[in-house]
This record gives sequence, C-alpha cells and structure tokens, in this order.
Amino acid sequence: MGLHEKEGVGLCVDDIPHILKGCVPDRYEFNPHKPIRPDHPTFIASPSLKDRIHCVAYVLDINSIDDLSSKMVAKFKQVQKEVLKCGIAQVVLLTKMNNCSKTLQDNFLNMDKSMTSQSQIIEVSKMLDIPTYNIFMVENYASELELDPLKDTLILFVLRQMLRVADDILEDLSLEETEKKTGGD
Repeated sequence: MGLHEKEGVGLCVDDIPHILKGCVPDRYEFNPHKPIRPDHPTFIASPSLKDRIHCVAYVLDINSIDDLSSKMVAKFKQVQKEVLKCGIAQVVLLTKMNNCSKTLQDNFLNMDKSMTSQSQIIEVSKMLDIPTYNIFMVENYASELELDPLKDTLILFVLRQMLRVADDILEDLSLEETEKKTGGD
C-alpha cells in the first residue's frame, strides 16, 4: 500500500513511525482509517535491528512528477521527517523511463546523463530534498514476454546502490546500539 493524496486512502501516515522502527509485524493488514497502536496484540514493542527499516525508497513515475499535488508533496515531506528522525537512508526510484521519451529509449544505458532526465532528477531533488546521487532511474517491465539484459543490469545496479546507501547507515550505528537492537550481549 502506498501513499495517496486523499485522507482515508492508501497508507495512514501515522503508521510510518511504527513501520520504520520495526514495530509492525510481518503480514499486518494496514487500515487507512486506523493506524496500528502500541496496544495492538501483534505490535512489536522492542523490535530488533533486523525488524527495522534500513532504507526507504520513494517510487515515482517520471511522467507524473510535474503533476504531484501540493498535498502529495506535503505527505512525502511528512514521511521524510519521520525517516530523518529514525536516521534511515532515503532513495528515489524514477520509474517508467520507457514512456519518457524516444531519446531515452534509444540511449537506455546513458539515460541518467540526458538533459531531460537530469532536469527531472534535479526537480525531484529540490522537491523532496534528497541528494541527486540518491535518485535512480529504472525502466519497468510492463508487457514484455522476455527478460532484457540491459534493463536487468540497470535494475541490479540500482539495487546494489540502495544496499550501499543502507549499509552506510548501518556502519554509522555504534557497537553498543547494534548489540542492543540485535539482542546481543
């Protein structure tokens, strides 16, 4: 479930801190009208490090960046505030590159260097206050019947970058904090 600009639709923003901290159990069914509360029977009061979120990825359709409403941007900012409080890494994935422009389709491997995509990356960076080096472009699989090695290479590269960003955050945890959160002695 993702964010939605209307209240009562999509993920309840009040659930975000609990998700980030690892307090929400696996397979929990979110209710857009009612966030999970600490008195919920399956609420994880003392989550371990493995239960926590280590990287938040905002996934945006590159073709609809200009159409994001001020309400939606405000929700992103609200989520970011919680993410920053928790010290969690953030990245943006710009999707649907295949629909963006013929130029990008012709030069898929260099699409992040094209003027069109650079301006969109800068726009997203300013809008969400996320550094451009944490904004990645990927092309979706939509109706293809076969895998495309170029798409796969880019997707795996972006996944590796996301893991590196999360790893940087984990390396900054003190040994004491790591042992406390993993339950080690």
